[in-house]
Amino acid sequence: MKIQLLGGVVLAASVTATAFAQTLPVEKYPYVSGPVTITSCSVNEHMSDSTVSPNSLRINYYANEADRKLSSITFRVRYAQTTVTVTDTGTFDYKTQITHQFNLLGGLPWTGAMPTACHVLTATYADGQTINPVFEGPDAQAPGAGAAALPAVPAPAAS
Repeated sequence: MKIQLLGGVVLAASVTATAFAQTLPVEKYPYVSGPVTITSCSVNEHMSDSTVSPNSLRINYYANEADRKLSSITFRVRYAQTTVTVTDTGTFDYKTQITHQFNLLGGLPWTGAMPTACHVLTATYADGQTINPVFEGPDAQAPGAGAAALPAVPAPAAS
């Protein structure tokens, strides 16, 4: 593109579409989010109207600590500028692969199969201790990035 300015000076410039509409990075899998490793997080397209299909949020994960079981995991997922939380309860053993599908995000405009964020908001161990892993964004686990701190919240005192 050339722009002619007053006085006969010509300015040459190159403009790309990415300069105007840069997409947000998406999580890279597997993603370690506190005591949970998320192996994938995705949604399906409802082909007839280019929206997210109902009941299509799928999170695959496993507990990554050998000596402790989890009883509750709350995930935060961001897709198409919408953020939702979903809690999965049960007994989650070390390295046992869990695949759960949730009825959230259906009807949102289709922007691709991958949410821009999918991480653990809160994890509760079987002994009642709860932690809230720090979320540093999808690039936090790139080679050379430091490990996220895991602040512990003590279990309520027994009465």
